[in-house]
Amino acid sequence: MTHRSKYPSLTSVVYRFDCNVLRVFQKCIALVLLAPSFVWASSRTKTDVVYMRNGDKITCEIRSLEQGQLTVKPDYTNSTIVIDWTKVDHLESAQNFIVLDPQGRRYTGSIGEDKENKSLAVINATATATLPYESVIQVETLGETFLKRLRGQIDLGTSFARSNQQRNLTLNGGVGYLSPQRMFTFDANSQFTSQQKTNNTNETTLKNGFYQQLRDSNWFAGGMANFLSSSEQEIDLRSTLGGALAKRLIFTNRTNLTAIGGLGLTVESNAANTTSTARNQALDSAFAVQFSTFRFDSTTFDTTMWLYPSLTSPGRVRMTLNQDVYYKFLGDFYVRVSFYDNYDNQPVVGAPTNNLGATTSLGWSFH
Repeated sequence: MTHRSKYPSLTSVVYRFDCNVLRVFQKCIALVLLAPSFVWASSRTKTDVVYMRNGDKITCEIRSLEQGQLTVKPDYTNSTIVIDWTKVDHLESAQNFIVLDPQGRRYTGSIGEDKENKSLAVINATATATLPYESVIQVETLGETFLKRLRGQIDLGTSFARSNQQRNLTLNGGVGYLSPQRMFTFDANSQFTSQQKTNNTNETTLKNGFYQQLRDSNWFAGGMANFLSSSEQEIDLRSTLGGALAKRLIFTNRTNLTAIGGLGLTVESNAANTTSTARNQALDSAFAVQFSTFRFDSTTFDTTMWLYPSLTSPGRVRMTLNQDVYYKFLGDFYVRVSFYDNYDNQPVVGAPTNNLGATTSLGWSFH
């Protein structure tokens, strides 16, 4: 008789947890869709003032400064306006913001101009900080509640080929949260393909990160949780949970580069009736590079690569690569072209080493 422990194994506990994570994927996407209605239901007042170098004055609500773009919402328009930061003379607002400089230092308070030094002044109850305008890398609204600090995007792509009746549906979503010392990111991607005379395929990825800034610097420490389900590679669920350190190596108005390193526990459950030569539970090292560059013609290039050399399964290496190109064409609407590659040098027997593809989708962002 086989003795069975009354306590569940670590693999089964993590597997049940991860399955629940994947089940709420649609709910998370729904949150992305509904969040703007909550975030801006009680919108900040549109009494901020942007002074342009050509003498123009815009009374509005300042939304954000990121990648050289100042996003504002005047009271007389139905959508936001994007302004080239290099054309702005100075700002004035009695509302609270988070301002970041190239070294990662954060300043919190209302914003105005230090006329003597021709610099941005960040004013709070205890002190006033000034920094040159060329050192202002990012400005974010400091919402009073959790929902008001959310930002994100949602996009949908579909295609149809009459020759083989192939249908493809792609859904992408992401939500971010920013506070004076913390940041949280959630990104999800789901793809489904159907075709006559062959099996349907689907793939879902979720990548989550929660990081705490270390001593007002470009260093962060926190946790990661990455998940993958792929019928093409015969993976029911692969999850990596662990801790990591991150450092922003480049942080400017045009280019961001971040490196991440850490350790993660990987638990994998493959499709039924499959064979694998790799262990289904392993301790892996995890390394990532996240690169983003922007040009003011509204085009953004994002590249993220994760590499997982295994520590307890010598010789096994996994990698995920995502390359996204965004083009904003109307307010907060954009077109995204994506390329992805999931690599495993010890895949399930009979499954491909690489699973790669490309998608095009139409989306909308909010912040």
